[in-house]
Amino acid sequence: MSVEARWATLYEDSRPLLYRAAALMVGTAEAEEVVQETFERAMRSRNFFDEVREPVAWLRTVCARQALGRLRRRRVWERIRVRLTVVESTEPWEQAELAIALRKLPARDRVALVLRYYQDASYEEIGDALGIAPVSVGPLLSRARAKVREALA
Repeated sequence: MSVEARWATLYEDSRPLLYRAAALMVGTAEAEEVVQETFERAMRSRNFFDEVREPVAWLRTVCARQALGRLRRRRVWERIRVRLTVVESTEPWEQAELAIALRKLPARDRVALVLRYYQDASYEEIGDALGIAPVSVGPLLSRARAKVREALA
């Protein structure tokens, strides 16, 4: 199989999963950009398929890091500008109580929950994406779940 065909297959197979996770993390307005930036970063490596054992896991980690970076930048801008406008979503699932509760979480908690429960990522992958030790992921997820339960109560 040619390299182009491998990229096309990887994109077709993993894009929906990455897009949904990115949309839950940063919203639909930026989700496609996050996915595209993730693939652009992967494609910069000439030997990607030789160097990366698990391409989907690699993409998932980079996608989470891209989303986390956007969330951090967004938080900085929100501190600078006081915004009182409500962002209207275009996707019906964004109006679900769980999606609304996720948006209220700190960026790190949101990314960890989405990776674990929507992407089925391992603690190692989550730790790598967040830059924390895998043993710290369990407590982080426990606290994040508690915050979601509280928001849904």
